[in-house]
Amino acid sequence: MSRIIFQKSYIVVLPSFDSTAAHRHPFLHLFCSEDGCRISAADELIQGSCILTGPDVQHAVPTESGISFFLLIDPTSHLAGEIQNRYLNEHARCGMQQAICAPDDDLNSLTDAQIIQHVEGVLAQLGLTSEPGSAADERIGQVLEHIISGEWLDCSVGEIAAKVYLSESRLTHLFKESAGISLKSYLVIRKLERAYRFITSGGKVTHAAHESGFASSAHLAYTCKKLTGISVSDVLKDRKTAEF
Repeated sequence: MSRIIFQKSYIVVLPSFDSTAAHRHPFLHLFCSEDGCRISAADELIQGSCILTGPDVQHAVPTESGISFFLLIDPTSHLAGEIQNRYLNEHARCGMQQAICAPDDDLNSLTDAQIIQHVEGVLAQLGLTSEPGSAADERIGQVLEHIISGEWLDCSVGEIAAKVYLSESRLTHLFKESAGISLKSYLVIRKLERAYRFITSGGKVTHAAHESGFASSAHLAYTCKKLTGISVSDVLKDRKTAEF
């Protein structure tokens, strides 16, 4: 089973799969390996100790990619903004040869807290921080805060608009302008995170779908594959071809 650890700005994945098919999703990526890794992005082979890709970049992980872990980074986060400004700018992807400190032990033998400490160390080496920033619009900041906390996760866009005293169309425009992603898509991403929390803690897929606001397990599976490239069944298998 792929090991998945959820943080506020990103999701850490220690993959159990061999390779992935070409896919795209709204997240930014950080692929990392002390010994170097490689991916295919937009038909170009990218190599490096760290590889960064922007949102909606078609990419695939080849067999024997060498990836130790990768991050799925919330496109609305301060971390995503830092990556875009510092490394990607007008580029969609980049590979770096910067030396990355190796953990004392195999990552899978570490606790979640130790893995996060290692990841934060890698981010620091790259001059990045996962500390949250503030949204340009206070109302959008409020929306993000309440969605992340789960308080407004089950609300419709119209219900959220009413809570911040905006029309639905005005909130939709402001959110897209400020966060770089539609509010509807962002809600789905956070619902998928909730579903994976249930699944990776041992819950059944059917229960995870219901608790996360999906109509059925099939709806969860379809949405998951479409928006993130993640196959629920593949994540739960060892050493199979998956789609992250």
